[in-house]
Amino acid sequence: MITAAIALMMLGSQKLPENPSFDFSGLPQLRTPEKIDVLSHSVTLNIEATKEGYVDVSSTTVFKNSTNSPIKATLLIPRRRYGDSKSSFPNFDITATWDKAPLKLIAASDHGFSETVGNVVKYSTDLSSQVRLAEGSTYGLRITYQIPIGKGGYEQKQRLVGYLFDGDKTIGTVNITYRYGGKTVFSLPEAHPNLGWQIGEKGAFVREENYWPDNQLTFVAFYPGGF
Repeated sequence: MITAAIALMMLGSQKLPENPSFDFSGLPQLRTPEKIDVLSHSVTLNIEATKEGYVDVSSTTVFKNSTNSPIKATLLIPRRRYGDSKSSFPNFDITATWDKAPLKLIAASDHGFSETVGNVVKYSTDLSSQVRLAEGSTYGLRITYQIPIGKGGYEQKQRLVGYLFDGDKTIGTVNITYRYGGKTVFSLPEAHPNLGWQIGEKGAFVREENYWPDNQLTFVAFYPGGF
């Protein structure tokens, strides 16, 4: 039996387990001065669905060019890692399609970034691409990747899975699903704060309308069987 806890908190005040070491991505952003609406974002994190010790993540984001002119925008996809001074920069693969066509992703900068907050070193090697949106048109961005389940807590015996929400645009509808796959069995988790999570033995789900992604991190922290 695995005991899980799910939390959605401000990054500045959340209580991550001590000694965290885990990779994560999050909400993609389109950088442009023109008006682009984010109609929806749905993400599913499948824990040990296809491979023991790993998480399969898939998301779909729907953007709309609400202007009367075509727009060229820079797409940014976060690629992050929390660790210590001995950790390296994240390099996990991310695959994306734009309007069902494969999208070439490149490094957003010629070097990664890191900062130390307390005992945690935060690393980033975000990815980017250039996309075009015709006037008045709607586009779907689909992202998939696989990452190892992270670790944290005393002697790093806890397991961590996370997903970041950060951006500068209100999202019309957000759906977040943590799904417990394979042979993994969870006790019913607790979800914080009270956002109307639907919680069951196979997962936790929440839906938000007109959501402002103000640097928030969702995460699952649990102890594996045999702890």
